[in-house]
Amino acid sequence: MTKEHEESVGNAEGQHAVLGLSLENVAIPSRHPEAQWFPKAGLGLFLTWGIASVHGNLELSWGMIANTTWDAAGAPGNKTTPEEYWKLAGRFDPQSYDPDKWIRAAKAAGFQYAVLVAMHHDGYTLWPSEYSEIGTHTHLGGRDLVRPYVEACRKHGLKVGLYVSPPDWHAEREYRDFGFCPESSMNGDLNAEFGLNARHERVRLGKRTPELAAGLRENWHGRTMELLTRYGRIDLLWFDGGGFDNELRDKARAVQPHIVINNRACIGDYNDTECKLPKERPKSEWFEACHCWQACDIPMATGGFVDVWGYLATEKFKPAAWMLEHLCKLRAWGGNLLSNIGPGPDGDLPASAYERLAEVAAWMAHSKEAVIGTDGGPEPNPANVPMTARGHRRYLHLLPGVPGEITVNAAMPAPISARVLRTGAPLAVKLDSSGWSISVPGEMRTNLVDVVVVEQKI
Repeated sequence: MTKEHEESVGNAEGQHAVLGLSLENVAIPSRHPEAQWFPKAGLGLFLTWGIASVHGNLELSWGMIANTTWDAAGAPGNKTTPEEYWKLAGRFDPQSYDPDKWIRAAKAAGFQYAVLVAMHHDGYTLWPSEYSEIGTHTHLGGRDLVRPYVEACRKHGLKVGLYVSPPDWHAEREYRDFGFCPESSMNGDLNAEFGLNARHERVRLGKRTPELAAGLRENWHGRTMELLTRYGRIDLLWFDGGGFDNELRDKARAVQPHIVINNRACIGDYNDTECKLPKERPKSEWFEACHCWQACDIPMATGGFVDVWGYLATEKFKPAAWMLEHLCKLRAWGGNLLSNIGPGPDGDLPASAYERLAEVAAWMAHSKEAVIGTDGGPEPNPANVPMTARGHRRYLHLLPGVPGEITVNAAMPAPISARVLRTGAPLAVKLDSSGWSISVPGEMRTNLVDVVVVEQKI
C-alpha cells in the first residue's frame, strides 16, 4: 500500500485520556443464547453522524475542543468554538436521509450488524429525547432519525446496534474545559479551576458539584433507557466513556436480556481497540476493533493521515484491500471489525462509500464463507498467513502484497485437498519434513485478499 493508506496515526489515545477510558477493563461475555451471534458476526458498520457534518471540516464533537494534538496540522480550519458548533444544529436538515439505502448496501457487502451514533459527546440526540437539552426535539420538530435506521436493519437482517455517549458536553458547558487536556477526565471533577469556555475564552470554570454529577448520570440513564424501550429489540449497546456504571448495564439487561454491551462504561461483554489492531491475539473471549474506513487529508509529522469519526467534505476512503486485510487478520483471532463511515449532512453516504461497499460486496460474493460465521484459527498459528476455520475447513488468507507461498508446520496435518476459494481452481499440496506448503501462482492473485481453502480429515 502507499504511504497514505498505511495504518493511520489516529487520535484514539488522546481522546481516551480525556474520556477517562481504560480499554483494559474486564469483559465477561454474555451467556444468553440470543447473544451468541456476536463472536461469529465478523463485520459491523459504524455510522458516525451528527450536526458536525454540516460544517464539512469538523470531527464529530472533537471539532469544538481546542488544541488537540492529533490534528494540529489542520488547525484552525478544522476547529470552531462550542458556541458556533452547536449553532450547526439550526442547519442540520437531512432531507435525503434513507437508512434503507445504507443498510441495503451494507448487507450486500457482508455486514452482519450496524451501530448508529444516536448521541455523541456534543449532546445532540438523533431522537426526541426527554433527557437532552439539544436534539431533534429542539431543531427538527421532534423528527426521529433513529427509528428508520432500526427498521432498515430489521428489514435487511442486520443486528441493531446503538451508540449513546455517557458524557454530554452541552449539559456540562459551564463546567468543563474546552481545551485539550489529556490528563483530565470528564467522569468527575476535572480538577481545573481555569479553562476555555464555550467561546474558547480562558475563564474560571464553574464547580462540578455532586448534585451536577448525579443529574448528568440520571440523564445518561434516561437517554439509554429511552433507546432501549422505544424501538423494540436492540441487539447491541455501545458506550464511550462516562465512568464505570454496572447499574445501567443491569437496567439494560432487565429490559433487553439478550443485549450485547461493550466494556467502555461497565463490565461488558467484549473488549476493543480503536483505530489500530492489537499487536497479538487478544486474551478476551469476545473482541472488536473499531476503525475509520475514511480519513481526512491532514498529514501527520510522524507519517500517515488522521482518522476521522464523522463526515468530512474532503475525506479520503481507504481501499477495499485495506478493510479486507484488517477483517481477515481480526477473524483469524476470532475478533470482529467495526468499520466506520460518516453520513453527510443530507443524510446520505458519500458516493465513495458506496463504491467501497460495492467492491467489498464483489469479494464477499466468492469469499464470504472464509470470514463470516467462522472461528478463529489455532493458537499459536501454524501457518505464515492468517487462518480461519469452519468445521473441517481451514481458510488461509493471502493478504495484498504478500507472496503466494503458504507454509504450515507439522502441528497441523496436511489437508486432503486445496483450492482457490474465488475460482475453485485446485492447488497442489507439497509435503516436507517440517510440514506442508501451497504455492499460489501470480496469475491467480488479485489486489485484494486471496483465500485458499483446505479440507481436513473429519
